[in-house]
Formats: sequence, C-alpha cells, structure tokens
Amino acid sequence: MRVKVKRRAGESKGQFLKRFLTRFSRSGVVLEVKSKMYRTKKPNERRKWERKMYRLKLQYFINKKMKEGWPFQKAYELAKRYVSEIKFPGKEE
Repeated sequence: MRVKVKRRAGESKGQFLKRFLTRFSRSGVVLEVKSKMYRTKKPNERRKWERKMYRLKLQYFINKKMKEGWPFQKAYELAKRYVSEIKFPGKEE
C-alpha cells in the first residue's frame, strides 16, 4: 500500500513532512505491516469446537429469552455474563 504526497508550491519542508506523516498514519500502513510481521497460528480443532459451542450457547440462550419477551440487548448481556452456566441441549434449532 503506497502513500503518495507531492510537495506543493511554496510549501516548506516542515509543512510537507507534517502533511505526509498525517496522511501516512491515517492510511493504516503501519497497522498492516505490524500485523504481517509475525505469523499467526491456525486455530486447532479444539479451539474451533470451543468457539462453535460458545456461539451456539449464546444463540440458544438469547432465542429462549426473546421468546419469553426479553429485549435482545438484555438477553445478550445476561448470556455473556452466564455463558459458562448455560447448558446447550445439543441440537441446532
């Protein structure tokens, strides 16, 4: 990802440098380079399964509470708080 900045007529070097640095920082190049510096591990099967179960537990609990008449936001906050105690029946609805 390139950032192109040309010096304007009558612009001092200090102003040009400041304008370049602001454009460079806003472009996100630094974040992109830092994220690509290190290799990230692929998630293993256990991690995938845990994420899937977390998602299904939240989904199950929120759907159950919304059927009882709870608003979504309250049901979501309650589910996030008590996710470890939620018992998922095992079948996807």
